[in-house]
Amino acid sequence: CDSYLTIRDNNYLAISRTGSQTGKQKTTKGTPDTFFQLPNGNFLYSEITTDTSTKNKLANDIKACFDPDKTKIPIEKIQEIILCFNWNIDQDKIAELNALSQSFKADIRIRYLMLQELALELHLNHRDLAHYYLGLPLDTGQIVSIENFIKEYDRASKGIATPLNNTFLHRETELEQLSNAIDSHDFIILTGTPGVGKTKLALETINNYLTKNHSFQAYCVSYKSHTLLDDLYQYFDVDKDYILFVDDANRIDAFEQITGFFKANRNGKLKILITVRDYAFQEIGRKCQEFSTQRIDLFKLSDEQIIDVIKSKPFEILNSNYYDKIVRISEGNPRLAIMISLYAKQVNNLDALNDVSDLFEKYFTTFIKDDGEFENPLNIKCLGLIAFFYTIPYKNREVTESILIEFDVSYNDFIDIIDTLDKLELVEIQFEHVKVPEQNLATFFFYKAFIKDNLLSFCTLLNNYFDNYKNRFTDSIIPANNTFGPQNVMDKIKPDLVTYWNHIRGDNDKSFVFLNSFWFYLQDQTLEFVYQQIEALPKIEETTYDTSYENNQFSYDKNNIIELLGNFFMLNSRHLKDSIDLLFEYVTRKPDNLPELIHKIREVLIFDREDEYSNFNRQKTLFDILIKGVKKDDELLSTSFFELSKTFLSHKFQQTKGGNFYPTNFSKPKEE
Repeated sequence: CDSYLTIRDNNYLAISRTGSQTGKQKTTKGTPDTFFQLPNGNFLYSEITTDTSTKNKLANDIKACFDPDKTKIPIEKIQEIILCFNWNIDQDKIAELNALSQSFKADIRIRYLMLQELALELHLNHRDLAHYYLGLPLDTGQIVSIENFIKEYDRASKGIATPLNNTFLHRETELEQLSNAIDSHDFIILTGTPGVGKTKLALETINNYLTKNHSFQAYCVSYKSHTLLDDLYQYFDVDKDYILFVDDANRIDAFEQITGFFKANRNGKLKILITVRDYAFQEIGRKCQEFSTQRIDLFKLSDEQIIDVIKSKPFEILNSNYYDKIVRISEGNPRLAIMISLYAKQVNNLDALNDVSDLFEKYFTTFIKDDGEFENPLNIKCLGLIAFFYTIPYKNREVTESILIEFDVSYNDFIDIIDTLDKLELVEIQFEHVKVPEQNLATFFFYKAFIKDNLLSFCTLLNNYFDNYKNRFTDSIIPANNTFGPQNVMDKIKPDLVTYWNHIRGDNDKSFVFLNSFWFYLQDQTLEFVYQQIEALPKIEETTYDTSYENNQFSYDKNNIIELLGNFFMLNSRHLKDSIDLLFEYVTRKPDNLPELIHKIREVLIFDREDEYSNFNRQKTLFDILIKGVKKDDELLSTSFFELSKTFLSHKFQQTKGGNFYPTNFSKPKEE
């Protein structure tokens, strides 16, 4: 009865089920059993009973509703009382109960939800409730109310998809845009990347629309791989107005049945709102091109908006120390932000977010235990391969099998697994390719499969694919290093890197390419290699040094040695001094490269926000070398000192990192 009333009377501000028992389908003491607060501040009461043995049960319930000592609400605030009972009464009894109610409040409205009316309502308009609560298969259970759609969505997610009951924030513009689209169009397509909040926005918009347009009812498609037409014709009266919500339309095989139903003749209005992932819009758009559709794109949230979401209920992350980490990991994706917030609230420990590997592992724990599909490591192996290669053309058996065979995965197993993973939203099947939809999830699955659990051989990956996929190595390993910590990554892959390095170190071209990707893990080997390259160059006895260069001069034609050793400028370690010394030694033999070295120092060794915490050790290391050179009348170091002083004695420095702009101010030292 409560579920039916929330659907039928959805224009309420709050609901309280004072007469319900948790875990049981019987009422308990409490008056009324349920009450709804209405927008005007008044209340709607509901009394629900199966008690036929108590004399004058319905009359007693009415009297209790008008007892302020029991309800704690003044009589004048009661607008309506609904009596729900599983038997039938005649008109004389109804007139008697109405007279009793009006003796307490003359303008009170009493409604009687008795057995015959409830049966008719369930049969004609709410078969999903009969299916859900009574187990009566009057339909296939694919056309459901918004309330039941949310319940099924949350239950089916098994903790992977984020809940739909969180506070609605920061989509006011999109909410208005979507509401206007429903007013002006009958077929609306809401598109965006997975996890961006399409479903949440659609449901919020529909609920708002229903409060202003009382002639409309709303249903959702909860697709269960059955034919939809029979259910659609049973639920939708041709003379009434409806909104049909279709979530993730690109994953519904029977979508043409929905468009076919939309074209059928009817007297009432039918508006269809669908969500579709951005990569599949072209396919869905083609199926809907005969209709006058309105497309609305939904984008990721800003960092500030993500923070507001995780501060709101039910997450309520109020410790600002958590915000930077959650924002960095989520990268504007509300689903990931909520995922991390739920975990952060559970453990209540900021240090737990330092190792995001554990975060992801614990997030998937319920899913792994509850679903036998995920107990098989083959799932993680397939996810790791898809994550590394970014996309795999699964329909091209020859190409796909050439990859799988290297890692002892059969093609048939792979096809079965990606179908399962697609249904769980861990991968997306895009036309003829499969990929992991979120970069952070891809980073995690690469790390888990190739590094943490060693389910796939990183050595095999390196030996077979580095030459042709070097950018994918960089795009996979650097994020894993930054997210899960260098020690967790370095200890696992360094032996394989050293072995590969010893194999190719005789080839200069391959060596530069390889070390540019893995210098961080092979710092000693990198310095040794560059030292040998420099020692092979002839020395120049006397020369003059020019430090001038044009803007953007080194944007494309970059020197291999300066680029490789310039990576060490980011470190605050013993290797920083070695790299600076080597580069100045290199310039003594290649004087024309001094402008590029000056440019690289200004680009990487300039003051950064974190330098204050290390007492500016990076800059001190540089100027210790330069000042010693000035004292020894070294022309190269003296020239470099005076040129770089123009930059490092400035009043203000600005540094861009990780896509965010951080202006940092430093006072100019006193002139002495």
